[in-house]
Amino acid sequence: MMFLLLPVDMVNGVLLTNGIILPISVSQALKLVIVLLIFFSLIRYPKQLFLLFFLIIVLLIPSFFQILKSFNVVFLVNDLIKINRYIIPFYGFFFFQNYFKNNDGSLVFKMLHFSYFVLVVNILLKHVGLGYPMYEFGDIGSKGFFYAGNEISALLLILSSIISFNLWSRNRIFYVVIALFNILVALSIASKTSVFGILLIHILIPIKRPTVKKINLKALSNVSIISMLSLPAIIYFGWAFVKSSNLYNRISYFYDKFDFLTFMLSNRNVFFKDSFEVYTQDYNFLEKIIGVGQTTYEQLNDYRLVEIDIVDIFFTYSFIGLSIFIMALLFIWLQAIMFSKNINKYPYANFVLMMLIMLIAISSTAGHVFSSGMAGIYVGLLFSLFYIINSNYKNEA
Repeated sequence: MMFLLLPVDMVNGVLLTNGIILPISVSQALKLVIVLLIFFSLIRYPKQLFLLFFLIIVLLIPSFFQILKSFNVVFLVNDLIKINRYIIPFYGFFFFQNYFKNNDGSLVFKMLHFSYFVLVVNILLKHVGLGYPMYEFGDIGSKGFFYAGNEISALLLILSSIISFNLWSRNRIFYVVIALFNILVALSIASKTSVFGILLIHILIPIKRPTVKKINLKALSNVSIISMLSLPAIIYFGWAFVKSSNLYNRISYFYDKFDFLTFMLSNRNVFFKDSFEVYTQDYNFLEKIIGVGQTTYEQLNDYRLVEIDIVDIFFTYSFIGLSIFIMALLFIWLQAIMFSKNINKYPYANFVLMMLIMLIAISSTAGHVFSSGMAGIYVGLLFSLFYIINSNYKNEA
């Protein structure tokens, strides 16, 4: 059923773009079915089931308070739907963790390749006059037939990095070809995050691990040589691509209008300042401790979010939500480090650690990573990869 995630997101994008608003979107309906199926599959794992219940109840505490404050039950209904985008990565992580412990990952990787194909084809449709632009003004960039264009960059990074990581050990020439292709796809999106993220991750994958002691010096040397040879070409053709599109005018306009930090953060520092003023002035004492819930947070900020995950989580769920978020990331960090001590048995441990750092960096500057309804399942899948055991190690055992 997870093979249908992106195709259904496409259908959802077409419906929403054409103003067809359903009581519950087709994308939400599919994700609800998947979540329920995962939920029932976790009955055999009561600790995981309890943890999910606990997360949902805790994240609904601000909503219950808003009901008592305004006597409006709509807060609970809306927030129950909206917290799913924060919970879905947990569902994905638990499901794939259990799956990898009991099965090989062949079917999962087929799903990843299919999802990558659907995503890339959608992004490249712009070059043949199909799909929707990332930015309506100026007809800039591409998001295919998807509606949530701001979530595409993180999804492309996750899918392409997993595929490229597997490719590096099998065919390094093809790895370079795919890396260049992924950069072209990222340029087509017209997002700073996608371009820099894709470029950086394809440089880091051969290095093996983001710590000085474990760096593969031979691989680093090879990557350095390849980078020195290919980087000038990437810059030249990338800049030519930008100059030939309206993206150059957009970049020039915003670079001249804003200071460098505001330009790089796409105005998110300004949004943060505005939201912080709302937090200090409009939240009462208890709301500053437990948060106000997603619906109230959006209303207080005129439905404009900061779009930095850790900041939006804090303004929505305050210290409780922030603590859960940090503890979840810390758990993945510690697990990846522990598993990486036996890299022959757990070949994805270093990769997960590297991707965790990358996604934290992206979520702290561009958002739409850990709160992405579109990429949420794939985030959970990515972090569960370190549970995959090397087949050769199994055979030796």
